[in-house]
Amino acid sequence: MKRALPLSLWLVLAACGGPSDKPASEPAGAATALKAPGEARVGERTRCPVSGEEFIVTATSPSAEYGGKTYYFCCPGCDAKFKADPGKYLHAPGS
Repeated sequence: MKRALPLSLWLVLAACGGPSDKPASEPAGAATALKAPGEARVGERTRCPVSGEEFIVTATSPSAEYGGKTYYFCCPGCDAKFKADPGKYLHAPGS
């Protein structure tokens, strides 16, 4: 019997363009330590500055340059949102 995905998972998938935008599996030997957005490199785990989702940066991960740093995103929908208003996604919590 197939189980339906929870609504919250569908919303995340829809926001990021669906499951086809993400790699099916993590690269072999991928680092497990979480790097801060703007600090991660290809092969490292980071958090998308837009969706908050953790993922492994790949050579095909969407990215944007801002403030002298490269930010990687979980999907093309997130990089487009970031490019439109980077400050919205990089402000310190509570500010």
